[in-house]
Amino acid sequence: MAFAVAALCGGCEEPYTPPTPGGKTDTDDHSDDPALNVKIGEVLPGWQEGYLDIHSINGGRGEAFYYIFPDGTTMLCDAAGAPPMELYNYDGDSPGVPSKPSANINSGAVIVDYIKHFAPSVANGRLDYFYTSHYHGDHIGAWRDKYLTYGWTPFNKEGEKVSKIDLNAGGFYLNGIAEVGLSIPIDKVLDRGDWAKRPSADYYDDGGRYRYLLYLNYLDYAARKHGTVRETLKIGHTDQIVLKHDASKYSTFSIRTIASGGDIWKGTGTDVNTTYVPSAEECDKNHKTISISENLYSNVFLLKYGNFDFFSGGDIQYTGKSSQSWKDIELPISYVVGKVEGMKASHHSTSNTNSAELLAKLKPDFYIAGVWREVQPNAATLQRVLNANASTRIFCTNLTQTNVTTLKNAGVNPDTFLCQGGHVVVRVLPEGKKYYIYVLDDSDLEFKVKAKYGPYTSFK
Repeated sequence: MAFAVAALCGGCEEPYTPPTPGGKTDTDDHSDDPALNVKIGEVLPGWQEGYLDIHSINGGRGEAFYYIFPDGTTMLCDAAGAPPMELYNYDGDSPGVPSKPSANINSGAVIVDYIKHFAPSVANGRLDYFYTSHYHGDHIGAWRDKYLTYGWTPFNKEGEKVSKIDLNAGGFYLNGIAEVGLSIPIDKVLDRGDWAKRPSADYYDDGGRYRYLLYLNYLDYAARKHGTVRETLKIGHTDQIVLKHDASKYSTFSIRTIASGGDIWKGTGTDVNTTYVPSAEECDKNHKTISISENLYSNVFLLKYGNFDFFSGGDIQYTGKSSQSWKDIELPISYVVGKVEGMKASHHSTSNTNSAELLAKLKPDFYIAGVWREVQPNAATLQRVLNANASTRIFCTNLTQTNVTTLKNAGVNPDTFLCQGGHVVVRVLPEGKKYYIYVLDDSDLEFKVKAKYGPYTSFK
């Protein structure tokens, strides 16, 4: 049986539905606001003060979510950097999706162009925050020996172009966070801290170490050149990622880190469970047998703006829980979260992630899957999403024809998805009472609107 979702005409605006009893109604529909003067086939109008924008930027090489907070503070969560499928042999692993808009432009360059187009003037050409979900290449930039093949220009530690990278001398190349940061300086980078203090399985691989060294080398350059500060995330805190321009005006806005490096917020104050995952010493000593995925250590946050809630879980998963129950990092997270309006699909909506326990708490009204491989999204994963909330609106940044066939054979009808390709933009109105969702054309760099949906009402 095919999955059922709310019936909407693709590309049209959903009529406004009055809130159910007990909900709050916003009497101002903001219909005269320039940011909402959105027309199909035209460029999406920019953010304006009081709005919250969440942009899922699609370059086809991983994830990048760009946030513009109500006062114009900006944050980029991840910077996709996997090799383009057109030039890279995935050696039997699941193939990637086509690069967007083409293989001739790096995913980092797509992110830069996108941000420069939509960034508010108050940002002054910089990023306030870069939030690193975890240390994988499709999120921060990948390591490949044949980096020149992909147009990943090497630099020395002073940011000067060179013919060959020297990692041991502080070199890095143009990909992922480095490609973004060279064009848009970053004020603060937030991550889970020194990888060596909480190593995952691929920390012990040469490729993993080289990838992390690229990250460190760029951060060293950025600190010297742009004053970029690296800071370890504080679990349970809402005072680390803050509004930079007018915090007092938007007191209902907050971002709380729920989990980081295997440690999880307990749900009250800033108390943290630090013993759910075996100690770093034990994991290091027995890394071959324990083999912890870097995904399990992903950084997780919950964004709130008035009535609106959004969950971002990096690549958290429950893979391996049958033999080691603690490898289900989603279970303890489910204890401290509740109903949300939307979520970024964890681990690109692949298998063994977005667990029934976690989704039963989140019950998302919309679900954005940053797809970059043909096995994404996974049919069983979508079944869990819709079991938790049969009305969930599904948005996929990409969808291959191979997976369309796979999904249909598994009883999933992709025609019910509100997006099968494109940038996805969530625009939340002041106080978080209502929001719209737009799909932008990713075949070029003009950012024209392909579809628009809403307004939807947020409820406490």
